[in-house]
Amino acid sequence: MPQYVVAQHGDRRRYLVKALHEVSRRIGRLVQTMDDEMLDSRAAGDEWSVAQIIGYLRDAEREDYDALAAMVRVDGSRIEDRRAMHGPNEEGYHADDVSDLLWDFLTLREETVWLLQSAGTAWNNVGIHPYRGEVALAEYVMEMNVRDLDAMWRIQRARDEHRPPGEPQVIGAADI
Repeated sequence: MPQYVVAQHGDRRRYLVKALHEVSRRIGRLVQTMDDEMLDSRAAGDEWSVAQIIGYLRDAEREDYDALAAMVRVDGSRIEDRRAMHGPNEEGYHADDVSDLLWDFLTLREETVWLLQSAGTAWNNVGIHPYRGEVALAEYVMEMNVRDLDAMWRIQRARDEHRPPGEPQVIGAADI
């Protein structure tokens, strides 16, 4: 039987960066398979369309990159409140925006991944949030991952609910 080793700090950091990278790629693949009608649709009980979710992710990524860059540069840097958390309704994104929004999000995510891969000892740094006080860099990255997973499941649910009747739900290599 294989021996499992608990992840140490370094492994946890690599896991978080890998998760940010892989989940964003999965979101990109999901969105690229959707037509305009699906992009403007909402899953049952969801308040945001897929287009709005992608707009929200892009806006959140911009804010998060700035906060992470500040934390990596200087321990104890002031970081701003996450305005994107208020949602995409302020922007009113639609399907015709999605390819640009998705491109921006994925490009920003690559920059975020690069920043985190080269952060070194800055992973021990914190940012000073106006309401939360000290926020550790690793905690901030974990919150980004949770947000991404939530967005991915919302997009997946919208795609699955808007499949034509009788079309089988096939999970292929692109879905993994």
